Amino acid sequence: MHIHILGISGTFMGSLAAIAKESGFQVTGSDLFSYPPISDQLNDLGIKVIPNYDLDQLNLNPDLIVIGNVMTRGMPLVEAILNGDIPYTSGPEWLGNNILKDRTVIAVSGTHGKTTTASLIAFILQDLGYDPGYLIGGVPIGFSTSATRGSDPYFVIEADEYDTAFFDKRSKFIHYNPNFLLINNIEFDHVDIFSDMSEIYWQFHQLLRLIPSDTTVIANGDDKNITKLFSQGFWSKKVTFGKSNQHDWSMDLIPDDGVTFSRGNEQIGQIRPQIIGQHNMMNILGATAALSTVGLENKDVLKSIDRFPGVKRRLEFLGEHSGIKIFDDFAHHPTSIIASIDSLKDKYQGDGSLYTITEIASNTMKKGTLREELVDSFDRADLSLIVNNKDIEWDIEKEYTNKDNTIIIENHEEIMDHLSDKLKSGDIILIMTNRTSVPIREVLMSIIGE
Repeated sequence: MHIHILGISGTFMGSLAAIAKESGFQVTGSDLFSYPPISDQLNDLGIKVIPNYDLDQLNLNPDLIVIGNVMTRGMPLVEAILNGDIPYTSGPEWLGNNILKDRTVIAVSGTHGKTTTASLIAFILQDLGYDPGYLIGGVPIGFSTSATRGSDPYFVIEADEYDTAFFDKRSKFIHYNPNFLLINNIEFDHVDIFSDMSEIYWQFHQLLRLIPSDTTVIANGDDKNITKLFSQGFWSKKVTFGKSNQHDWSMDLIPDDGVTFSRGNEQIGQIRPQIIGQHNMMNILGATAALSTVGLENKDVLKSIDRFPGVKRRLEFLGEHSGIKIFDDFAHHPTSIIASIDSLKDKYQGDGSLYTITEIASNTMKKGTLREELVDSFDRADLSLIVNNKDIEWDIEKEYTNKDNTIIIENHEEIMDHLSDKLKSGDIILIMTNRTSVPIREVLMSIIGE
């Protein structure tokens, strides 16, 4: 069967393409933009990306067109598909019907931490000898792809609350029918599809209404928005995790000595993970609680956690050059930005200065919906450079006037002007963007050398 994917270079659709190819489908696709790591993955799989949405791609005569949520009514290609009565579906629906059916689905949801947590769960399962299927919105370090079908019953999926398609405005996770649902946190985001928190609650609650009563929900008990969500109605099994022992799972941070996990009043064990930051410790705690609920041995899970190397572009350590450490992060929300900065400041306290280079590229940030929170997000950095892209819909220079540690730049080349005479051995550079970070990395290499 030949499927043609519109918007194939997105993290979800690119991952879906990998699973479809592995499952024996003929796969083609198109997209206007294609960035690493998904572009590299598609190239390695031999899937050529048509760099447009022109009508002539219909001459491929696919059996089914999988339409990504980048496609809208009014686009000539979309209208031609509808007028031509050509079979089509959404990515999440195709996945639910063709891959997830009859699998033991472990779904990871929430505003932040989905990619890291889902990657960790998939890694642990593989590390302990299983062959799980997984679809993750990023490429875990050490994994060859962001998705695979797998041969064991387990399937780990990053359960996104973003909408499914122009013809299905429900969240993607509605289609996954999880046996185990992990909810990390809930915050306001995606202003291009949600006008306020009530609409986000509505989508999450549709999921709670659909899942069977024997599905187990593993939830962050410290998150007030999750508590509010459950108050609207809850009919399934529940396991909670958080920082205090009032929850089913809890943790104690031990400075310079790792993290201790407990289940109820019973101490389970200690970990010294490679990934850093309190937000990641919560991700790990949620993953541990989920896998224990699935039925894995806690001692085996904890040993495996210490071997997890992380995820590409999730506070990823790119290397050290001239004594300067460089990290790359997908952070594109005030909460994520603060968490990434805090993680590095706490880890390398006193070692040198922390410089951040940020592109504001998400719809929520470009529209300025959370601008007050965003403006204060960089306070702990020693110096922050923010690129003033033309598509930012608010006066970014005015908003940052009173921030002495923040400089607004017009292009990547200006990075050199502001950092070349400041950088020294022991400093840290944190790149934050949900676009490709390659241009920024190239400028940095021209400053500090290979």
